[in-house]
Amino acid sequence: MTTYEKLYHGLDRAAWAYFFLYFNINIGGVSLLPTFVGYLLFLGAIRLMEGEERELSLLRPLAMLLGIWHGLDWFLSFINIDLYGLQFIDLIRNVIDIYFHFQLLTNLASIAQRHQPEGMALDRKLLKYRTLQTIMITVIWILGYFAKWLAEYGALVSGGMGVAYVIAGVCLMKALFDLRRNLTDE
Repeated sequence: MTTYEKLYHGLDRAAWAYFFLYFNINIGGVSLLPTFVGYLLFLGAIRLMEGEERELSLLRPLAMLLGIWHGLDWFLSFINIDLYGLQFIDLIRNVIDIYFHFQLLTNLASIAQRHQPEGMALDRKLLKYRTLQTIMITVIWILGYFAKWLAEYGALVSGGMGVAYVIAGVCLMKALFDLRRNLTDE
């Protein structure tokens, strides 16, 4: 597989991975779009693109850890056990999650800078979405801890942030698909 093909397929996997992260359809407490599938796709994307961006290989252990966590959470959802009640572990997982996506999108922006058509500015879009995503995940996460003290306003703000998060996710996925479609082969 050529470098161009690896980048093309890696970007495709990364974009679809975000689909599994941003969209959550549940039936009876079980997700039809499990998050761990997204992390499996991230692992594939990292494997394909790590030759292009050396720092991507450093994210592999985090993607595995997050994939195992979300896979275990998905499996336990069949028997109504929720891993998110473990606050200290959830705090660590959230920090790892925020770092993983911040670094992944930074690396993808670096790849975009080198392989986008002139004047496209997809690298800047990815950096903008990276920052927006980091802020929104952090705010939603903090609001989740303080929701019981904020009464109905906390749920309203958190819901609004959730909608904005999904819209930002669609924009991020579009930017990755645009980059994939417009890759320049050097």
